[in-house]
Amino acid sequence: MKKLPALVAIVTVTLSGCAMQQGDFPSLQKRPYEDVAAVDESAVPAPTTVSLSAELQSKLNAAVTRSGTAHRQFQTKLPAVKKRVDAARNAAMSSESWVAAHVELAALEMLRSPSVEALADIDALYRTQLERESANGQTGGTDIIAEQRNVVQAQVDRQQTEMDAMTSRLR
Repeated sequence: MKKLPALVAIVTVTLSGCAMQQGDFPSLQKRPYEDVAAVDESAVPAPTTVSLSAELQSKLNAAVTRSGTAHRQFQTKLPAVKKRVDAARNAAMSSESWVAAHVELAALEMLRSPSVEALADIDALYRTQLERESANGQTGGTDIIAEQRNVVQAQVDRQQTEMDAMTSRLR
């Protein structure tokens, strides 16, 4: 029984909103622009799909190769550096083992720098290709670059994760 008065109140308030006839309400009639025919998609030229120029492809390949080489060197050196960091884990700051671990970490950071540089180079190539495609109504080249960029980005991310983990163990 207690629910009935609440239900009546809700229905009354709801219906009173529908009964309002005064005020400046927008019309529900069609607007003039709603009668205009949709743009004919066939009239808009489709962008052409392109591949990269030989020069750009060569630069992209070089950057990816540089990153791959650096990543392999990083992975080769990583176990020895981890061992050195683990040995210095609880060592006093500025102790011989602590300093040696930091030196090894710095050397490992230098090994990965070509990967980071390659990523920056690929970003520049992407920007150049994007500008070219935008100006000429083309697509496709940026997709090729983006695919290779993802490979290099994954390498850089894995390297950074390893570096961060080792650095945090030395604190």
